[in-house]
Amino acid sequence: MNCYESAICQKIKTMVAESENYIDLLYAAPCIYTRNILLYQLKTKMNEINFLSGMICCQVNQIQASPTELPQQNQQNQRNITLQELAKFNGKDGNLAYVSVIGVVYDVTNNAAWAAASHFGLTAGKDLTSEFASCHACQPILSKLKIVGKLV
Repeated sequence: MNCYESAICQKIKTMVAESENYIDLLYAAPCIYTRNILLYQLKTKMNEINFLSGMICCQVNQIQASPTELPQQNQQNQRNITLQELAKFNGKDGNLAYVSVIGVVYDVTNNAAWAAASHFGLTAGKDLTSEFASCHACQPILSKLKIVGKLV
């Protein structure tokens, strides 16, 4: 298991533990308003878990479908990028436009959906894991983008 897979597994374990806490809190909630808030938070966590597990399944399917293509793409010019470095790749003032989803950094500079380094209110130079989970789930959109590195 590589670092990327380990990070995803750890994130899933953390989210499952948080979900279990929300369930425990639901049992002790004093009023319907509190229960509704907890249910909303639990549903959000479950959507994130569903997204992450879907991403893992998509990656497994891609590797099985084209075992030689994906590793080569992942190794080309790949580097470790911090959140501070990622913020510089915001697509402004001639900078490239990068976004991160589940620890993988993608180049969206020349992607039509990311004109002006923004996409439906989202801006480049950020980790968009949770935002991506709510709208794209397991669509093959990420496989069409160039991978430039890993978020560390």
